[in-house]
Amino acid sequence: MSADEEDVRKVSAAAAVERAARCRDWLKTLMLAGAPKPATKDELFAWAKENLDVNRSNFDTGWDWAIWDMKREDWYVPLPHKSKRKRPS
Repeated sequence: MSADEEDVRKVSAAAAVERAARCRDWLKTLMLAGAPKPATKDELFAWAKENLDVNRSNFDTGWDWAIWDMKREDWYVPLPHKSKRKRPS
């Protein structure tokens, strides 16, 4: 691997860490004071992708970091799915 290729890899890795940290910092604000999870992980990812310019890998890393930092393992438990069909009354 050339020195230029190594430099590109280092810059790319640093950018990925920065995007994951952005996700972590945002998610930590949602986890304060034992607040319940406001949305599903996929819904939170959709918002982060649109507003924080991150990909799934960046988000998942930031997700894990935030849960670790805030000691909120309960956020690993998925929210119940909303039923798409109406139940008979």
